[in-house]
Amino acid sequence: MIKLNKTTEYGLMALRHMSRKYLLDPTGVTSAREIADSYGLPFEITAKTLQRLKETGIIQSAHGAKGGYTLQRALTEVSLGEFLQLMEGPQSIVACSGDVDHASLECGYAYRCEIKSWMNQLNLRFFHFLSSIQLAELQEGPIQLTEFKRESFIK
Repeated sequence: MIKLNKTTEYGLMALRHMSRKYLLDPTGVTSAREIADSYGLPFEITAKTLQRLKETGIIQSAHGAKGGYTLQRALTEVSLGEFLQLMEGPQSIVACSGDVDHASLECGYAYRCEIKSWMNQLNLRFFHFLSSIQLAELQEGPIQLTEFKRESFIK
């Protein structure tokens, strides 16, 4: 199971907050304190998360007395897959779908496994799926299961 770390969760919260604010005032900036206070998040982790988002190029900073952060890229331009890689590094569903040496540390069956290629395929397909979701789509509300066709799950 993939589990997002707190920095990634806080990053998503910050981006949603900033995108909502942008709709009301495209020239407005957002501070780490504003986000932390709005959602009850620890200030220091929120500030570090915003710095990380700045380093990735998703947001930019504005200096000065009324400084803060603004979106540098629209959320329609950033996929969930890209965001996760920027925030957490390369992702994999199972340990063996990554580096061979790392996999041998994680799995005692790595060198005689007969499904490693399946796991690599699964990992590639999962990343492709995550890359097909734009962050802006996550704001649109819950997706209805009826939007999926049974055939899309069976190939």
